[in-house]
Amino acid sequence: MYKKSFYLTEPVGNNAFSHEKRTNKSLYIPSIIDGDFSDLKQGSERVFEDFDEKNILRSCTGLENFVRMEWNGIPMIVFDNHNHALYFWYEAQNRGIIGTKNTLVHIDEHSDLWENENDLIWKINLEKVFDFVNYKCNVGNYIQPALREGIIEKVLCIEDTIGVEKYASYEKWERESLVLNLDLDFFAPELNFIPFDDKRRIILRFARQAKLITVATSPFFIDQKRAIEMFRKVFEFPEI
Repeated sequence: MYKKSFYLTEPVGNNAFSHEKRTNKSLYIPSIIDGDFSDLKQGSERVFEDFDEKNILRSCTGLENFVRMEWNGIPMIVFDNHNHALYFWYEAQNRGIIGTKNTLVHIDEHSDLWENENDLIWKINLEKVFDFVNYKCNVGNYIQPALREGIIEKVLCIEDTIGVEKYASYEKWERESLVLNLDLDFFAPELNFIPFDDKRRIILRFARQAKLITVATSPFFIDQKRAIEMFRKVFEFPEI
């Protein structure tokens, strides 16, 4: 899946946001490539569009490609809109990287725990999972189906200084399987009250303990050049 780029044209998934009010009726989903830090580039296609809190329509470009890479030997996938994480969790399960009942470490400006009325019941069939993720999920409601199905057992939410302090010394128990689910909007300007070093420290603590890392660049919530820059500052030279 994601071998070819495509467009959402119907009011489904992320394209359902304000669909009836938008002149543009489609959103772009990039293809995925195997690569490294140098392959993370901002694209030119519109991947998210909605009205902000001031009722201004914002058309957001995302990544040129999703990028599959490894960090310290740990599988990592970087994509734009966060709902795609759900597909890559099931893909990792299909490949034997993770099993069921994982602990999701969700580092994000938002909880993404909106209810989703749709149930994911085709977890063995990745094509069906792919359709579910793109047509029946959006950036705010992709975690609840994973909780109901059991691939995720519990969620550790780190959205602010309270979460950073609460989990600063977290060590997984012996058989616990961690999935780090990072949203780079954690580095949006409105969260600058959390020191960068504190953010970086908590991310790397969990990254080093994780079996899988999924990273969203969240075009609607953070400038993509800033997102890519922050990603590199955190992961490219972790020893610094």
